[in-house]
Amino acid sequence: MNNAKHLKNVLNYNIEKLAACKSDFLYEPDKDFTRDGKLSFESIVHFIIGMETGALKDEMFKHFGYSLKTATTSAMVQARSKIKYNAFEWLFHTFNDSSFKAKLFKGYRLIAIDGSTIPISYDEFDSETYRANHGTEIKGYNAFHMTAAYDLFEHTYDDVIIQGEGVCNENSAFNDLVDRYKNKYKAIFIGDRGFESLNSFVHVMKSGNKFLIRVKDIHSATSVAKSFGLSEGEFDMDVSRILTRRNTNEIKAHPEIYKFMPKNQRFDFFEEDNKFFDFKCRVVRFKISEDTYETIFTNLDREDFPSEIIKELYNPTLSVSQIETYNKCPYLYFIQYGLGIYSLKEDKLMPNELGSLVHYILSMNLDKTKNTHSLINYYLSKNEDLNNKIQSSYINQYFLEQLEKDNNDQD
Repeated sequence: MNNAKHLKNVLNYNIEKLAACKSDFLYEPDKDFTRDGKLSFESIVHFIIGMETGALKDEMFKHFGYSLKTATTSAMVQARSKIKYNAFEWLFHTFNDSSFKAKLFKGYRLIAIDGSTIPISYDEFDSETYRANHGTEIKGYNAFHMTAAYDLFEHTYDDVIIQGEGVCNENSAFNDLVDRYKNKYKAIFIGDRGFESLNSFVHVMKSGNKFLIRVKDIHSATSVAKSFGLSEGEFDMDVSRILTRRNTNEIKAHPEIYKFMPKNQRFDFFEEDNKFFDFKCRVVRFKISEDTYETIFTNLDREDFPSEIIKELYNPTLSVSQIETYNKCPYLYFIQYGLGIYSLKEDKLMPNELGSLVHYILSMNLDKTKNTHSLINYYLSKNEDLNNKIQSSYINQYFLEQLEKDNNDQD
């Protein structure tokens, strides 16, 4: 089955389902999209999903096949403003549910959570999206902050939370993504230092899932590891503390038992009649260079996930294909990535090499035709033999350039 074609059909089917109940996602359902026009509800949804980075006018011409009957940009803006944002949220989750195929590692989905910034136009009066650069002369900026949950095996986004850059809180977004996770398969949530928080760790525990979070090393004054009295060198150990808001003399005298949590440090699990919380987890510390260590907090079982697997799961150079190889056959993983023994490859273009070649040929042809739609169509329809010869010559040029590049690299 052509997977890309199948997924496109699934997406189109879900857009049709969305259109069938569009009144739930319109600001004024009694009058919006009630008449036939150039811009239907479905066409707007298709267009927004397919938009790239060009100007709105250019994107519209491209999407609607360069038709002279393409609607105006103002008409598009007005039509787009009639649709609530949660229409796309509904489509996102419905499409995910329709196309999901479980790919597991030791019975768990591997969900990586990370954040990224999406710049938008400057407006210093928009407190939600404006972030000032305090203490410097550098101008502030406006942006949205996206915290996404990404399935490392499925290569799909499982969920996403978008906040204004001026008010964003990645820990809060992490907790919400964990709390919203309802898949029938348990997950290992993998995150970096921006998500090191006892509150977040407990959110994952309470959800019945697992976490694997890299934290600042034990010598950092702001690391969650600092208060657990961890030793030097490599280790794999269990730690525990009684968390509390109280700061009595007894609590101060026994830091090996208690950890004081000030009120400005969020923790969602103290009960009204009990100001103590028993916290337990596992800490793995391993060397990555002569004098550098990584520290991982996790609640993964030591028998099923020994420290060697913890190290590999968080290895920043580890590829998904390596994890998949280990999942299928640990011995094959040892042969390939331990001993460095690989099967012979076919003498053919790899997908990335083929992609580079296709882009090269297309760019050469587009340069020759000045990148105009009508000339390209004319060129392809009237000069097939000549086109094949020119493409063949570009193939030769491509390989000659690659050979020259390889020779320069060797020199």
